[in-house]
Parts: sequence; structure tokens; C-alpha cells
Amino acid sequence: MPTRQSPSVARVTYRRIDDMNPLDTVAKSQLPARSSNPLPFVLPLILFLLIASRYPDFTSPSELDSFDKTGQLVPASEQVDDGMRVETWWYMGMIGIQVVVASGMLVWFRRVYLQHFPFRVSALSAVVGIVGVLLWIGVCNLGLEPKLLQVFGFDASRPSFDPFTLKDHWTRILFLVLRFTLLAVIVPIIEELFLRGWLVRWIENPSWENVSLSGLSIGALLTASAYGVLTHPSEAIAAFLWFGLITWLMNRTGNLWDCVVAHSVTNLLLGIYVLKFEQWQLW
Repeated sequence: MPTRQSPSVARVTYRRIDDMNPLDTVAKSQLPARSSNPLPFVLPLILFLLIASRYPDFTSPSELDSFDKTGQLVPASEQVDDGMRVETWWYMGMIGIQVVVASGMLVWFRRVYLQHFPFRVSALSAVVGIVGVLLWIGVCNLGLEPKLLQVFGFDASRPSFDPFTLKDHWTRILFLVLRFTLLAVIVPIIEELFLRGWLVRWIENPSWENVSLSGLSIGALLTASAYGVLTHPSEAIAAFLWFGLITWLMNRTGNLWDCVVAHSVTNLLLGIYVLKFEQWQLW
């Protein structure tokens, strides 16, 4: 004898079937397939890092030569106070190139990014960004990473640049505009596109283009923190924790742009902290 279905179950089943709109199915089937080409997600960061590899280290004797007001090269041994170092011009030039190149790449590939991740942002992203900067500064101020690196014989020092050594007001303003554009806009976008837009999804599944950012495996989730440690060895502990925090946000909302905003808020507040307390090694 067939089992009789309860009225409540029948009603639930009916509503589910009734809610399925055939027009929605047709519309979804007509959407273009997501691009499986990783180049838009990988190339901006690669170019950015290649340019960054040409930053001066502010320690080489040959980089301490300067220009005087007439544009003549002055050796370090004959340097005058109102000169501007060759390394400073080079550093500003490299930052400017990074801003231009990265901006061009992001604009060029914008359709691919929005195809994978329609733009939306939640308020939680700003909160996580604020928590993130407090975490980063707090851990870095403990000084654990330099001590750990020295135990293993690694150099824990980082190149640093004080923009207030620039004597010309407008040169200093130009540097700060370029540096904060890089710090709070360019870096968060290109790094999150590479890391969470492509890498963690590819780790999860080589057919990565349709992988959601929610519910990823432990291996994929830990990839983000491992990346942070490798790219920030002098702040390895802070990086591991911070990248883990943003991964938590990613897993909670499944939204790449939340990660970008959280990253941007952290970097912006960190830049302000660096200027206020002259912690130049942190940027």
C-alpha cells in the first residue's frame, strides 16, 4: 500500500517547484562562460613584483649620490643638504611606474574580474580591516619575527624611506600620493585578485573558474597564510594571522571584494600609523 505523503511535506514540495522560474534558467544558460585564463589574475601582480625588485635598498654607497639644484650629479662624499638622492628619484619613479602599469592592467581586464566577481561590499569588510591593522601593528611591535629570523641566521632588516627627508614640499606631496595610491588601492586589488581570485581556487580545483570562495578545503585556506609568510618574512607571524583573518572573511561572505576592502582599510590605516609614529619599516 503506497505511503501517504503528509500535507505539510506536500506543500513544501509544491512551493519549491512553483518557485522555479523557467525564465531564470534560460537567462542563466545564456550568460557567457567564465574565463578560465589565469593571466588577468596573475599578470598584474607579477609585473608589480618585477618593478618592486628594482627598488633601491637605501644602503648601497653608489645609491647615495645626489643631484644638486642645477641637476648635476654630486657624489656621496660631496653631498649637500639641499640635494636629492639618485635613489630617491629612482624609488619615486618605480612607484609611479607601478601605479600606471597596474592601473592599466586592472582597467584592461575589468570585464573578466566582474564576470567572476560581481561587485558588492558588506560593512563587515571595513570592520575586519580595522581589526586587521590593530593585529598587524600589535604583533609587529612585539618584535618576535626579527628575533626568530636571527636565530636561523637570516637578515631581519627591511629597507625604509622617510618621506620627510624630501626638502621640496611638492615632491613630498607627490611621493605620498603615489605611495598611498599603491598602498591602499593598487596592492589590495592586485594581491587579492591573484591570491583569492585565482590561487586558492586553483589549489581547490584546477578547473578553478567556477569554484566558490566559501567552503574551501583546509589546504586552499592555508595557502593564503602561507603566501603571506613568504611575501612578508620580516613580519611572518603578523602576516600569518592577518591573512588568516581575511581568509575567515572570505569564507564567511564568499565575496572577493570584501577581502579587497578589508585589505585596503588595513593598509590605509597602517600608512597613517607609519606617518604618525615614523615607523617607516612597516610600509
